[in-house]
Amino acid sequence: MAFRHYFASPSASPLSRPLRLLRWALPAALATGAVGCVPYPVYKTLQPAASATVLDAQSQPLENARVVLISSAYPYGRERSRHEIPTALNGVARFSVQSEWRVESLMLHGAELYFWNWCIEKAGYETYETFNNASSQFDDKLVVRLAPGESRSCNIR
Repeated sequence: MAFRHYFASPSASPLSRPLRLLRWALPAALATGAVGCVPYPVYKTLQPAASATVLDAQSQPLENARVVLISSAYPYGRERSRHEIPTALNGVARFSVQSEWRVESLMLHGAELYFWNWCIEKAGYETYETFNNASSQFDDKLVVRLAPGESRSCNIR
């Protein structure tokens, strides 16, 4: 009988008050966390300091090759920016770092994570592209040899 009475009448139970509290407190806590109400400051690298050395098949520098550094970010993998620099006489294009302080919110899908890709084109040479999906895959001191062939525009992805 004591067993039946204990569970049959929640108001008589010593656990009834904490259980009633959990009934609304737990969903409220989960909902607050799910909508991202936890802002925090973070210093993000939007574009790393990087250089690309562009050579022909005989390892000679290629001047005026179009070098595009593409910045993208997860959670959706969307492109955020493109910066373009032509190579100098020595075949090198240099990009400076771009960073900023931001306020982000803790979300279910995680924080905004940046990653970068290269696209290099020059008329008369095959276009070079990378398809990285993580910042750890990015080569910030790229040396690439372009093979003769048909060039495709870096504007088309």
